[in-house]
Amino acid sequence: MTKYLQFNDEDLHIAGEIVRKGGLVAFPTETVYGLGANALDPEAVKSIYVAKGRPSDNPLIVHIYDKSQLNEIASRISEDAEKVVSALMPGSITVVFPKKSVIDDCVTGGLNTVAVRMPSSKEALAFLKSCNVPVAAPSANTSTRPSPTTWQAVKEDMDGRIDALLMGSDCKVGIESTVLDLTGDEPLVLRPGIVTPKEISQVLGKPVRVVTNPKEKVNSPGVRYKHYAPRCPMVLNLDGNRDKIRSFYDKCVKDGYNPVILTRHPEGYPDCNTCFLGATDREVAHNLFLLLRRCEKQYDYIIASYNGDDEVAFSILNRITKSAGQNIL
Repeated sequence: MTKYLQFNDEDLHIAGEIVRKGGLVAFPTETVYGLGANALDPEAVKSIYVAKGRPSDNPLIVHIYDKSQLNEIASRISEDAEKVVSALMPGSITVVFPKKSVIDDCVTGGLNTVAVRMPSSKEALAFLKSCNVPVAAPSANTSTRPSPTTWQAVKEDMDGRIDALLMGSDCKVGIESTVLDLTGDEPLVLRPGIVTPKEISQVLGKPVRVVTNPKEKVNSPGVRYKHYAPRCPMVLNLDGNRDKIRSFYDKCVKDGYNPVILTRHPEGYPDCNTCFLGATDREVAHNLFLLLRRCEKQYDYIIASYNGDDEVAFSILNRITKSAGQNIL
């Protein structure tokens, strides 16, 4: 039985105790809900993979509530890492460090590096403080599903699979953190997020490379496997060609589907089922996973239309392209 907990002192104490005893607790952050276990307890960490149905070579992010905890986890903190930690943590950024032996290989997918994040969410920090141990936490969804940005979405996937769920606020950002690898000669963004390469470059005073080749070997969680997929078929259009999109919609209807067009411009599709993505890229980021989960319940084919050329749009395209399984219209 999964316990449903509130954000009060008593329930936070219960949540922290569950984690320290080897259990699993889902909790809100500003990005998405996480599924937390004691990062220093290999058996607890392994139970995350079981609950999610996640491949065991897919590394996890370790969450901390205080920067001093980095010294327990990282074997070396470079000058560049010091700058990023000072300027951008707490925040929606994860930094990859060389790991200490206290972090088992089951946390890092066998890598000799560890990804660490300090969320900006006050609720997340309160939970992490109540645990008083580093907390390994991927997103709190079953593997391949859209990441959860509400506690109700966590319940859909995780009820009966985990010990407790902290019913906190909806997530403000809506997509996972930027992952930055500072263990090599050049700063590498392994997973784009709301903290952009430009912001990181300004902090470091040097160029930052974004890894775009999926075959490149990287020290990152969440880049190797199918992600963010709704339960119904999905196709993505990147050029905004309304005639092409409407034609595909009509074909879906002819084939017996009840489709929906996920778009920033629903007014362009009269007499069609539509869902409004958002007015700005940050709104789209906030809404994306929530809308995929909503649409899969009401419709049986999602036709998404999205394009953009700034750094936040690049992060959205990273997610929405994977949601569509690289199925481009």
